Amino acid sequence: MEAAALYLRFKDNLATIVGALNSKLERRTMPFEITIPLEIGLLADVLRLHGLEFRSDTPGALRIQDLQQWFFQNEEQVSAVMHRVLEDKRAYMRTSTGVVLQKEMLMRRLEFINETARTLAIMMEQQQLGSPKHHNYPFLNQ
Repeated sequence: MEAAALYLRFKDNLATIVGALNSKLERRTMPFEITIPLEIGLLADVLRLHGLEFRSDTPGALRIQDLQQWFFQNEEQVSAVMHRVLEDKRAYMRTSTGVVLQKEMLMRRLEFINETARTLAIMMEQQQLGSPKHHNYPFLNQ
């Protein structure tokens, strides 16, 4: 998916993820408790370079609720910064592993949020349809 589409779906993707995390969806076998906070931290790093400060002490995947609430409060500024970063093909940022383009860093975070929303939407749909479990996990059969 191209950057513009990821940018336009950001708000909807946040809503999908938050809705799935607040549902009775069985997600213990998925890595969201680790990956979501890491990706949100990287997204916050990009936004911080442009004067937007997002901080959250909420543990695990529910940190995305804090991001969604913060995004709604600062939607105009966040959208302007994201648009500016996606248009700038030369801006870079230093990370612990080297130097990367800000545009690429932002696009990877938007892609992660898009794919997470898509995965959770599929999982919720499968659960609503009563699809059988594909793997036999001993701790789920107790």
